[in-house]
Amino acid sequence: MKLDVKLLPKESATGDLSDTVCIVLDIFRATTCIVTSMANGCKTMIPVLSIEDAKNLAAHIGPALMAGERQSIKIEGCHIGNSPYEFCEDIVNQATIVMTTTNGTVAIKATDGAYRTLIGSFLNASALCRKAKQYDKDILIVCAGTDGLFSLEDALCAGFLIELLRSDGQVELTDSAQGAHLMYLAAKNDLLAAAINSRNGQRLVHLNKMDDIRYCFQIDLLDIVPEYEEGRIKMSGCSTGP
Repeated sequence: MKLDVKLLPKESATGDLSDTVCIVLDIFRATTCIVTSMANGCKTMIPVLSIEDAKNLAAHIGPALMAGERQSIKIEGCHIGNSPYEFCEDIVNQATIVMTTTNGTVAIKATDGAYRTLIGSFLNASALCRKAKQYDKDILIVCAGTDGLFSLEDALCAGFLIELLRSDGQVELTDSAQGAHLMYLAAKNDLLAAAINSRNGQRLVHLNKMDDIRYCFQIDLLDIVPEYEEGRIKMSGCSTGP
């Protein structure tokens, strides 16, 4: 089994993913929010690229909630932004959510055509790795990055997943997978400090979102695996019907 890491979504969009299990990471904060939302009973989440698409789709399929963020700030007119604390059970239980974010939904859509696309975070890391290994396929971890640039928090989570995935079997690591793993090993004794000092961490600090940073770096808080299939995100194994 080969383990690969793409540090930006555009790197995954050019290859054939039909025989590859993809894991998408946007730690600050889209995939963390998706995992949280599913744990709190969200029925389905539909990622789209623009706020116009979100509005049109929500109006077409309604009732639906809109979750939208640009540069870490909730888009005007959306019900929910991009803080995991907004995706609480009282709001999202049994809801259909149309989501657009600066980076996370772009990364998810970049895996269209993959054998499987799983939604990952620190919160569900062990469950995610167990699920990914079940398929006995090569695994590609896709980091969302930020505005087309590398993001440290995504790479740290990718490195942690590599640590878990390589622990009980023969695996081949690409150079980028090795690099992400080395970054994780260098920071593992104080991941939170590394996260706070990252560009996105500092942005959230300035927005008084320290609670979000701490939440996003909790390991194995949840034992679930959301999956993106046919344009929708649901719990792995659930039907993708309306």
